[in-house]
Amino acid sequence: MKNMFAQAALSALLAGGLAACASVPPAEVASAPEGDEAARLDALLERSEAAYLDRNPTAAFFRSDFSDADRLGDFSPAYYVKERAAAEADLAALRNIDRDALSETDRIVYDTFEYTMERRIAETDPAILPTILAQPIDHFRGFHVFYPRLSAPGALMPFDTVEDYEDNLSRHREAAKGIDAMIARLRTGAARGITLPRMTVEIMVEQFDTQLNAPDTANPYYAPLGAFPDSFPAEEKARLTDEYRDVVSGTLFPAMKRMREYLATKYIEQARGTIAATASPGGEAYYRYRIQEMTTLPLTAEEIHQTGLSEVARINAAIAQADAERGNRTAPTYTSKADLQKAWYEVGAEVDPLMDRLFIHQPKTPLRIEPYEEYREKFNLAASYFPGKVDGSRPGTFYFSGYNVAERQLGTSINLYMHEGNPGHHFQTMLAFENEELPDFMRYGGFTSFSEGWGLYAESMGYELGLYDDPIDRLQALQGGELLRAVRLVVDTGMHAKGWSREKALEYMVANGQPRDFAESETARYIVMPGQALAYKVGELKIKQLRAKAAAALGEDFDVRRFHDQVLNTGDIPLSVLEAKIDRWIAQGGK
Repeated sequence: MKNMFAQAALSALLAGGLAACASVPPAEVASAPEGDEAARLDALLERSEAAYLDRNPTAAFFRSDFSDADRLGDFSPAYYVKERAAAEADLAALRNIDRDALSETDRIVYDTFEYTMERRIAETDPAILPTILAQPIDHFRGFHVFYPRLSAPGALMPFDTVEDYEDNLSRHREAAKGIDAMIARLRTGAARGITLPRMTVEIMVEQFDTQLNAPDTANPYYAPLGAFPDSFPAEEKARLTDEYRDVVSGTLFPAMKRMREYLATKYIEQARGTIAATASPGGEAYYRYRIQEMTTLPLTAEEIHQTGLSEVARINAAIAQADAERGNRTAPTYTSKADLQKAWYEVGAEVDPLMDRLFIHQPKTPLRIEPYEEYREKFNLAASYFPGKVDGSRPGTFYFSGYNVAERQLGTSINLYMHEGNPGHHFQTMLAFENEELPDFMRYGGFTSFSEGWGLYAESMGYELGLYDDPIDRLQALQGGELLRAVRLVVDTGMHAKGWSREKALEYMVANGQPRDFAESETARYIVMPGQALAYKVGELKIKQLRAKAAAALGEDFDVRRFHDQVLNTGDIPLSVLEAKIDRWIAQGGK
């Protein structure tokens, strides 16, 4: 979490702290002989990553590193000063390494590290940082959305020892301090005229109410009390039970209630009625930053908008044809979570055996299919992916929504499974996690345009595998997959760069196949995450462009399995770096 305390601290940060970073001496690349550029690069990456994890302990949790499991990180404005100073020092050290003396793979590592440091510096630019600081929480990415997953057994954190339980209590104490820091940060942002939209605040209030009013048996913060290992002595269980109830009810929940009350009674009155990121002070620079951040390409809002319009027209024509072929048939739906889960597994059984046709390598980590936990299913996506552990202790998880399944009669779709599961995010994530030859920042790092671009590209593989021969399945891929992501290009840029109202965005989405209630949920997401919705289609189109380029250049020598290996075998990388990599691969004959 990245937080701030007060206006004075923010002013000091912007006026002096960031400028002072330039005086930080470049990091030394030690532990390698002069001239051994690969070893010098390895030493820099190792030192940089260790320092990053020390500043960001929660990032280590996703790598199964729980050495600092009692910490959540620095909540002060000084966090940003440290991040910028570290990035500038690492960048200076990197540029003292002779890139031309590196191997081809190490050059990709070099370029990705360089890009990563440049983006960390961009985040702390004085024109951008005030907006980031002013919006520490929202209904989609807020602390209250992810923190329950650090608090309940069976998700991310271990609950095997007494120390694990004590670490969780320590995190609760830090979380309470962090919540108060976020309140201060919201206040400071409001004083500068930078606030969240009112509708986002209303959703957050409901989200906090859901957690605070949940019965103990369904509350993730009390879940550890029902999962004590048998090895715990009775007196230890009793002590921990008392301490959990004391810390949760006496420290964590009061802080959450303070946030809820501040949002509901004070902040909401200052929340903006506008929806565009560009409507706030500094908003135009912020949206340009977000486009670059989310696409990793030098694109303008207008270029993206026009691409979206073109894609929407193309896909609608394909939908009309598939709809005519379908007749009156519809996809099956289900009224219980158990039946829906079984149906999702049946989709997996249809898709998974076909992966050998398109891939040389597949993840060793298995994939499971589970419904969302009750405390978060109402506010979550239709499906999402959560990484597994490379040690085999936790499979990757395809989560699906079973919220109100009896009335909504939910169904499955091949394209959604291919996006979130195989060969989408499960392949893209776990092949990187399992590749110990990559530096950690590439194994566990990521770029939204690569990951979501790959997920949408993975959906398109259903065509060549014959999975969309049935027009019902093809319609799901076109409407719920391709069309939605193309519409996002138009709507996101429309709202944030072209002056569209939310109602105009909703009308456009409804006119292009999206149910209104879904469009309302989606636009609420785009409004608080400007640019993020662009990543899917931009990434997919770039990967398709590179595949077509390789196929045309290599002719009979083109092997799609080798192409996919090239895309995935260096983890998530910027699309600009991927393009240069594929160009070199083509020049070498696609071997």
